[in-house]
Amino acid sequence: VFGFSRAVQVDDTLYISKTGALGPDGIIVASNVAEQTRVILEKISRILQDAGFALTDVVQSRMYLTQLTEWRQAAEVHGAFFRDIRPAFTLLHVLPFAEPQMLVGIEVVAQRNR
Repeated sequence: VFGFSRAVQVDDTLYISKTGALGPDGIIVASNVAEQTRVILEKISRILQDAGFALTDVVQSRMYLTQLTEWRQAAEVHGAFFRDIRPAFTLLHVLPFAEPQMLVGIEVVAQRNR
């Protein structure tokens, strides 16, 4: 419907669109912020690998939360994935997504050979 790509590579940079905890059937596969964050970052890791990148190539991460009071849950999971990588990070509090069960969305930018 939106006409977008999950990921776009320009030279040694990969831009991954906002990703949610959706399963192959388009249904949200987790019910809380921590679990959705984990599912999303695992999905992003696979997208990176499929494009020949690694999680360690991520230079920027943006997280969109509908429930700002749950930021610590999301931060702890994000920290577990990126603790040693330490990309630039932005946390945004947003209105609900089109899928009302979606509590978290994450997009990243990865740069190889930096």
